[in-house]
Amino acid sequence: MNRDAKEIIGVLMQLLGGAEVSHDQLIELSFEADGELQRALNEAYIKIMEFTYDRELRLRDPALDRAMRGSLQECLDRIIAAWDAEAKITSVVSSG
Repeated sequence: MNRDAKEIIGVLMQLLGGAEVSHDQLIELSFEADGELQRALNEAYIKIMEFTYDRELRLRDPALDRAMRGSLQECLDRIIAAWDAEAKITSVVSSG
């Protein structure tokens, strides 16, 4: 998995583990990929931004916090699925 995807996955894992991410950490995130993986990373980044910016709302509403973390889990699942699909395509192309 490329380093860029690992950065996003690392942040998602932190958030899913109950942590928070600072605005500075968000600004430092960068990623580049192709196709479905790029779309999955873009979506995850947007969800992470929303999650971070809605911190005060989430602190007051545990149900909202759980729902937003659930959305982050879905993003992580999509990234993994896209990565697996890309790895299979690469494997077929390189063995063909």
